[in-house]
Amino acid sequence: MLTLEQVRALEARVEKAVSLIYTLRTENTSLRTGLAAAEKRVAELEGLVQDFQKDQERIEEGIVEALRKLDAFEDAVQGNAVQQSSVPDTVQAKPVVDHADEEPLEATPEVSEEAPAADADLDIF
Repeated sequence: MLTLEQVRALEARVEKAVSLIYTLRTENTSLRTGLAAAEKRVAELEGLVQDFQKDQERIEEGIVEALRKLDAFEDAVQGNAVQQSSVPDTVQAKPVVDHADEEPLEATPEVSEEAPAADADLDIF
């Protein structure tokens, strides 16, 4: 036969188990909510990463295109320099003009206009 003490001990254990189950369910709900928020944030960040990768690809394509244009420009400049240096002197010679009848120009202070160095880097940024 069950005694009153055994029934009370059993009742205390049941109440303790019910309390623990309630606590665990609350914690489980909280963890599921946190997991859903974390998964949502992960999806947002993955979208941002994809956007950044697309932007990076466009930037790289732009840089490659700019470098290609610079190479073409450099080739054109070097081609013109080679063509000008290979033209015979007779073609480059200019007729001599006699300036004896003209009035002399007034003396002007010399202004130093230094041409940029041919091998100077272009500052594009």
